[in-house]
Amino acid sequence: MPKIVDHESQRGKFAEAVIRLVAREGLEGLTMRAVASEAGLSYGSLFHYFDSKDDLLMHAVRYSTSQQSRRVNEFSIRHSGLNALEYLLCDDALVDEASREDSLVWLAFLYKAALKESFADMHADLISGWLGRIEALLLEAGEAGEVRDDFDPYFEAMALWVYSAGIGQQGLLHPVMFPPPVQKKLITSYLDKLRK
Repeated sequence: MPKIVDHESQRGKFAEAVIRLVAREGLEGLTMRAVASEAGLSYGSLFHYFDSKDDLLMHAVRYSTSQQSRRVNEFSIRHSGLNALEYLLCDDALVDEASREDSLVWLAFLYKAALKESFADMHADLISGWLGRIEALLLEAGEAGEVRDDFDPYFEAMALWVYSAGIGQQGLLHPVMFPPPVQKKLITSYLDKLRK
């Protein structure tokens, strides 16, 4: 009887291996052979799913962002408006021990996006979705009377995204100056300025 392979599970193992490798060794450590070894799977099986290191890195970022979306979706089912927005921004921006590896992979992905069109296109697509989500939560907060009505929701969504992205990068690069409580306070204080 042929062995049944769970393809999604295999792809997940490869994504997690990429995340660990890039976080530990940078892009220099990202080789096909190293990923297979880190995942505990055969080198040959890797090529059933991915053609190159670029494919692997893109898959790892999609995997990471899908995990993040799942967490945010679960919270958004129970909460709305500014409460859901604060959770989204904190989940996206805050760098702590648990999120450090994902943040390092995102930073490596940004480097590639600055150089290669395929990465830039993927980045634009991811950010477009994120901006849409932030704007929708701002509109929801406006409908609930939580925020001032004298701002442009799309422009404010862009400002919030850029602000929170910067906080995340500083939390990654300067963890002593920007520990998670400081990162969170910066986000909540910005949101407080939008409240009525």
